[in-house]
Amino acid sequence: MTEEQRRHVLVVGAQCTAMGVLSRLEEAARSLHSVLTDPALGACAVRTGDHPSLLVSAALKPEDVRNAVREAVCRARDDNAVLVVALLGHGFTAPQQADLYYMVADSTTGSIGSAVHVGQLLTEAVDEPGVEGVVALVDTCHAAGATPDARGIAGGVRAGRTRLSVLTAAAADQAARDMRLTFAVVDVLRQGVAGAGPLVYADAKLTEELRERIVGQVVGRFEYDNDPFAADGLWLARNARSAPGSGGGVVGPAGRQDLEEAVALWRAGTRLPARLTRSALEELHTFARRSEVADAADPVWHDRVTDVVATLLGCCEIVTLLNTVFAEVLTSDLLRAARQLSGLPPEAEGAELLRDIVEYAALRMPKLDESPWKLPARFVAALALLAGENEVDARLREWAWKTGVVTDFNDALAELARRREQRELRLVVSLAGALNDWPDEVDAWLVGGGERLPVHERFRCESADQRGVGRAIGTALKWARGRLPTPEQLVNVDVAAPAHLLASWQPEEDKVGLRRLGVNHTVVVRWSGRMDPMEESAEMNDAARKALRDMAACTSTPVDWIGASVLKDRQRLEQDLETGRYDTAVGLDHHPEALHDVLEQLLPYAPIILWPRPDARPGDERLQAQVERHWQSLPAGFAEAYRKRWSAGHGVCKACLGEVRAVWHDEAWLEFCRPFEQRVVASPEEEL
Repeated sequence: MTEEQRRHVLVVGAQCTAMGVLSRLEEAARSLHSVLTDPALGACAVRTGDHPSLLVSAALKPEDVRNAVREAVCRARDDNAVLVVALLGHGFTAPQQADLYYMVADSTTGSIGSAVHVGQLLTEAVDEPGVEGVVALVDTCHAAGATPDARGIAGGVRAGRTRLSVLTAAAADQAARDMRLTFAVVDVLRQGVAGAGPLVYADAKLTEELRERIVGQVVGRFEYDNDPFAADGLWLARNARSAPGSGGGVVGPAGRQDLEEAVALWRAGTRLPARLTRSALEELHTFARRSEVADAADPVWHDRVTDVVATLLGCCEIVTLLNTVFAEVLTSDLLRAARQLSGLPPEAEGAELLRDIVEYAALRMPKLDESPWKLPARFVAALALLAGENEVDARLREWAWKTGVVTDFNDALAELARRREQRELRLVVSLAGALNDWPDEVDAWLVGGGERLPVHERFRCESADQRGVGRAIGTALKWARGRLPTPEQLVNVDVAAPAHLLASWQPEEDKVGLRRLGVNHTVVVRWSGRMDPMEESAEMNDAARKALRDMAACTSTPVDWIGASVLKDRQRLEQDLETGRYDTAVGLDHHPEALHDVLEQLLPYAPIILWPRPDARPGDERLQAQVERHWQSLPAGFAEAYRKRWSAGHGVCKACLGEVRAVWHDEAWLEFCRPFEQRVVASPEEEL
C-alpha cells in the first residue's frame, strides 16, 4: 500500500415516499461516512459544498443521484483515486428481472424510470479512465441485483481493464431490514478483522464476518479484477486491529479513549504508542508518578492519568487471573452469560470479550467515589458461579482481598446465586389439550424446585373458557407455592398453548386471585406444539437449538421482519421455511387477519415469533426499533413492558415494546421439552 493513494467516497441515503420512512437511514449513512472518511480507517477525502461526499435527503430525484455519482467519479478520475460508493435506502427489481433500481423520493415499483439503475451506474463509474477502482456497498432490498454484467464492463472503453468490488445486503428476491449491512460494516471496520493483515478488503473474509453478524439476509459480494497494473489492492479500509492509534495490546477501546483524553489534557502534544502493551503502561505509570513531572503539568490531569493507568494495569491483572483460573472452561458463551448475569450492558462486549468487558466494568460503570473494582468483582463472581465449580477458587478470593472488594465480591456471589436459582425456578402451565377452543383441564410442572424431575399435577377447569383457564392457573400457582420452602418466591411462569389461542390470548392479563397474572410474575408465552410426542419433535427442537446458538453469536438483532406480500404467497413461504430461510427469529411487520393460520405455518420452524397488537400501524418501524433496542433483555423484558402499558393506559403508546406480542422458545424451554421428544435410542447390541 502506498500512502500517496487518493481515495474518494460518496454515501447516499434516499428516503422514498411510497415505501415508508426508514427511521435509521440517516444514522446509518452518517456512521458509514464517518468510518470511511476516518484517516485511520477508510482514509477517504471529505467533500462539502454543492457535491458533498454525504448525501442524505427525503427529496432526491434520480438525476440528483446520477449527478452526485458522476461528480464523485470525476474527482476520483482527476486524482487517479479509488472511489467508494454506498447506496442506502429502498430498492426494487422489475417483474421477471433481477436488475436493481435504487429508489428516491418519488420512485414507485411500477416505474423503472422513477428510480436509478444501479448496475448501469456502477458500470459507468468503473469504466471511467483514471479511476483506480470502485468499491460499492448496496444496502437495499433485492441488493444482489446491483451487480453489473461483467460483459458490459469488459466491452467498455477500458476494455475491462479495471476493478470493482460490490457488497450487497440481501439476495435478489429478499428484503433488507434496519440497515443491518451498513451497521455491521461500520462495527467490523471500527473493531477490525482478526487475521486480515493491515487492510480490510471486500473479500471472503469480510463477507464471512458480516454473515456471522447478520441473520435473515443473504450478504453477498461481487468482484471483478482485470487490471494487472494497479499499484495497490482494492481495499475498503485499514484494519483497526493493526492500524496506528487503534488500540490493541492489553488496552481496549474504552481504556484507550480515556487514557488519550487524560494524557492530552495533562501534557499537550504527548502521543501514546500505537500498541499499548503492559510494559508500555508500566513505563507511563512510572513516568507520571515522578514528582518533577507534576511541576510542569496540570496536577488535576496528572492525577487522572495516574488513576487511569493504574486501573488499566489492574484490568490486565484480572484478565490474566481469569485466563488462568478458568483456562479449561472459558468460552465466548460463558463470558457473554456472565456479562448478562452481572448486569453489565451489551455494549461492554468488544472485539476481545474478556479484556473489553473487564475494562468497561472498571472504567464506565463505577459511580462517583466508588471503587473501580466493585463492578469487575460482580463480573468475576458471575463467572465463578457459571463455571460450575463447587468452591470459589482461592485465587479469586485473594484478588478480592488485595483490591479491597471482599464484601462486594461475597455480596455479589450471594445475590447472583439467588437470582440464578430464582430464574431457574418456574411454573410451566400447558393448555395442550385445547384442540379447537379452550381446554377442560390444564397441566402444570414445577421446574427447579429441588426435585430431580419436575413435579407434575393436572387441574380441572371450572368451565371450558378463558375464565375457567384463568382460575385453573391460579390454582396451579397456589399448588406450586405450597411446594416451595420459605422464603422462596415463584416469579417465572411459562404458559404453553396451541396456535389458535396464541393468536388472540394474552395470558398475563388474566386475573388469577386478586391481580392479573403478569403483575407479580414474569410470563413467557410458548407454543405447546413443541411438547407434542411427534416423530418430528426432536428434529424441530434440535433445529431450534442450532438457530439459538447462531443467534447468540450475532452482534446485530437477529430478527427477520416479513410483510404482507410474503405471507400472501403461502406456497412460496412454505418452500422458504423448508429450506431454512426463516429459522431464527421472525417478526411480522403487521397484524395479519389470519394470524392463527400464519402462526400454524411458522411455529414449527422459527424458535421466536414476534407480531404487533391488532391496532398497530402496518410496517411501523418504530416497533421494530423497540425490539432492537430491548433485544438483550428479552423475553423477560416483555413482562415489564406490559406492566408499563397497563399503568399508562391502553392506547396511550402506539410505538412501545408493550405493543409487541411474542412466542419465545429459548434453551431452557427446549430442554424442558426434551422428555416429550420421540428419540430413537440404540441398544448396546445395535451400537456394536
